Amino acid sequence: MKQREIIIGEVRYAIRLTERTARLYRRVQTVGVFFSIIGGSGALSLLSAQVPLWIGMTGSLMLTLSGAALIAIRPADKAAQNEADRRRYVALLAKQSNLSDEQLSAALDEAHQGDTQEVEPLRAVAYNDVVTESGCFDAVMTLTRTQKLWAAFA
Repeated sequence: MKQREIIIGEVRYAIRLTERTARLYRRVQTVGVFFSIIGGSGALSLLSAQVPLWIGMTGSLMLTLSGAALIAIRPADKAAQNEADRRRYVALLAKQSNLSDEQLSAALDEAHQGDTQEVEPLRAVAYNDVVTESGCFDAVMTLTRTQKLWAAFA
């Protein structure tokens, strides 16, 4: 049987991971909508004879690519799913004082069953968040450049 502190650490890790993943998808949604608006403006410039043709064609291409990416990735849906997962883990953390170690472990296993997919590079970032919050600075993992970029964006 796991120790209570380890189980609570796993709950906190799941909260940080879902927070970071939801934030990443919200930012992807924002960037995608921004490029769609800019691309749509460029596409509308095709109606004017005063704007060079290449601007309109570039705008049309940008609108098409960003719109297709938003449809294929569905970042707003994934952010909402991760926020729902986060609420489930926060509720588990709130009621952990009323649960025995066995009940808490079983509730955590049950909560993990409904999880959405995570963004793999964010795992180490979320781990570092939890150990930093706990004051265990010697347990912080060294992040790669790619993971640092993911951490900055999420």
